[in-house]
Amino acid sequence: MSDLSVGLSCPSCGGAIAIQEGDTSVNCAYCGSTLYVEGDKGVFTIAFKNKLTRESAVNAAQGWWRKGFKARDLKKTGTVNECYPIYIPFWNISSRVAGWVCGYEERTRSDSKGHTTTERIYKEEMVLQDLVFSEIACDPGDLGIRALRNFSGESSFEDFEMIPTFESTTSKDDATAHARADAAQRGRSSANVPHVTFENLHVLLKKTSMIYYPVWVVRYSYHDRMYILTVDGVTGEVLSGRAPGDPLFQSLAVTAGTSIGGLAAAGGILFTISAGNEIGIAGVIGGLIILGLTYFFFRHGSEIIQGDFSDKKKPLDLKSMTEMGKQIGGLYR
Repeated sequence: MSDLSVGLSCPSCGGAIAIQEGDTSVNCAYCGSTLYVEGDKGVFTIAFKNKLTRESAVNAAQGWWRKGFKARDLKKTGTVNECYPIYIPFWNISSRVAGWVCGYEERTRSDSKGHTTTERIYKEEMVLQDLVFSEIACDPGDLGIRALRNFSGESSFEDFEMIPTFESTTSKDDATAHARADAAQRGRSSANVPHVTFENLHVLLKKTSMIYYPVWVVRYSYHDRMYILTVDGVTGEVLSGRAPGDPLFQSLAVTAGTSIGGLAAAGGILFTISAGNEIGIAGVIGGLIILGLTYFFFRHGSEIIQGDFSDKKKPLDLKSMTEMGKQIGGLYR
């Protein structure tokens, strides 16, 4: 949940009012007036205070260069060309999902003779959750940001007019529709019912607000190639970014991955043939997973991507690779 401190003044006496996010009414501690708080056009709009300087944003970017499998000489060769703050609007919608999810779970058992039986275990799970949904309210371009991760901060409009701001381009109706669908999906997943036969879920929207969040954009160059990353203006963490990969790491990964994965898969097949049980299938599955991860890192390791970029490659589906391993192991039984 959000942990936001908002400063308001009483219109009657001018005294400071302390109000928690989500509250719509408050009593003035000085004159006793009862006040009703509502955002403009029904949407509560706030701006988080930017707590970083240009120097701290550059330091955060350079610290990110040294992490992971990025080019080893990036911290020495990389040059920051631009570093500036912007305000990005995000929808912040709190909701409650409640209801029931019914279905069943299948469990397969094998006896000593190799006979398998599948048992259905029927489940009826209650769902009651308070959730927070966030999505960007504008076109982020190539920034690689889709949702807000941090909801804690200090409200301030002091520097709001001084920093470039992205205008909101999405409607409240679209945001609430996305929030309802997200709450229903998360509630369904929390029930942990693999095969759903019936569900009755209700989503209640509690609060809809728009947060203008400070983000530092850092553009840098490496061997005449341009890259970009973004830094959280409140926490100082890197939200998204692109960086060059290291060819040495790719070569080592291919050598080690193909060797270990091939030996594990071959050993699993040999054990399955000699022992005649399913223990060796685990080796086949493990070998295929290692080979798949090795290929993925070699294929896409030339550029390290963090964040919600549209061209970001997803890891291989481990579930499908597990099923493939079982099929391969079954051929040698």
